[in-house]
Amino acid sequence: MSDRHRRTLRRSLTLVAIAAISSQISCDARLEPNSPSDSTEIHSEVQQTESTAEVFSDDRPDLSVPRPDFVEPAMSVDVTASRELAEQALADGRIEEAYDHVRAAYRHGADDPLVMFVMARVLGERHRFEEAIAILDSVALRDPQARLPTLGQTAQWMVLKGDWNQAEKRYKAILDEVPGFAMVHEEIALLYLRQGRRHGAASHIRQLCQSGTVKEHWMLELLSISDDPFPMNGSEENEPIGSLGMAQNLIAQGSRDGAIKTLINHPRKLLDAERSLLGRLLALEEDQEALTQWSEEMVLTNESNADAWFATASLHQMRGEHAKAVTCFCEAILRDATDDVGYQRLSQSLQELAMDAAAKRVSERAKLVHRTKMIGDQIRRSADGKYKPVVELVGLLEQLHRQDESLAWNSIAVANSGRPKNEVQQAILEINEQRLRHLESESFEIDPSFAICGLDLDDFPNVAD
Repeated sequence: MSDRHRRTLRRSLTLVAIAAISSQISCDARLEPNSPSDSTEIHSEVQQTESTAEVFSDDRPDLSVPRPDFVEPAMSVDVTASRELAEQALADGRIEEAYDHVRAAYRHGADDPLVMFVMARVLGERHRFEEAIAILDSVALRDPQARLPTLGQTAQWMVLKGDWNQAEKRYKAILDEVPGFAMVHEEIALLYLRQGRRHGAASHIRQLCQSGTVKEHWMLELLSISDDPFPMNGSEENEPIGSLGMAQNLIAQGSRDGAIKTLINHPRKLLDAERSLLGRLLALEEDQEALTQWSEEMVLTNESNADAWFATASLHQMRGEHAKAVTCFCEAILRDATDDVGYQRLSQSLQELAMDAAAKRVSERAKLVHRTKMIGDQIRRSADGKYKPVVELVGLLEQLHRQDESLAWNSIAVANSGRPKNEVQQAILEINEQRLRHLESESFEIDPSFAICGLDLDDFPNVAD
């Protein structure tokens, strides 16, 4: 087994800790063959969550619950003891020994939900993902209390085997029921980043930020969403997925031309997010001819993302249609206020419209946003000595009214301050209290008027279809 699979599966054990399962499923419970009345009762319980059967069955092969091969003769076996030995072997990385123990437990306790969970975990370690998923799905369909642990663990396996759409569906099903489940936000954010879906990832990372889950690598992602993303760490776990993921990865490595070729040469029709990114890249290259052709194939709507609005704005700017350019740049910024290039180009169109005061305000905003990215890159490259740049970043984010990020980075600053432990704990407690007050007052959202530096979109043309 590769280190990548071992690390990811270990992480999944945290996501769906067996201790949590134990609290939900009685250790001595057994799923006996159901009588008609029992079946009706269980079916009724499952239907209380509309998506249960749908999530566990859509686009899945029709697999019966596997019965792994057995070689040992029939004998009296302590099912609980065998399961616990298997769990310990799993924890120690002794996969084949875990398999031997769990086969013994499974032979005599195949309907014990805890045994089924351990068997599934062992099969997952052996890359028998379809069988592992089938076992857990069967448990969840018969016992709704196992639904969330099953969704989390099987989503992990689906990521490993490349069934990303189903993995996303299962993660979302968990969040539908437990919106604040931080670890699931982390998992889906990582999946989206690998797929190049940076705007979608940002919304989940922001949820983490606002809930107080502060990790430096997530906070760095929020500093640069549309323009020049920071490179991922290069591990196998973070390999890009699909053409959009590969294009974003090339951009992060400084190969804008390579990203354009990846998208243009894709054999199928581009998806909206892919086409939007292509438009942005062509706009950054100032290729008016290619951007004009792009615009003829792109339908711009209020649902379009920041990349599409930026590309359209840039084309209007190239044509000298600056009022329309202002509208589109503002729409792009409202969707991504980390885009310093968008701010700078907006300032240029405002200058062309002789709106000098507004142009100056926007240009100053562009400089502030750009500085946050420069500091972020400095922090990313530094193993130590982060305190001073983080403190500067906190102040800049406060100026930009990005309070959730400011508070999170302030926690990181405090942790790196070298102050006594009790002072650090007290300071972080105070930061958390500020965060909770913001959550209660719903004041984390940036005022749209502030984001576009006081401009009024009613003063400019409406360009959306």
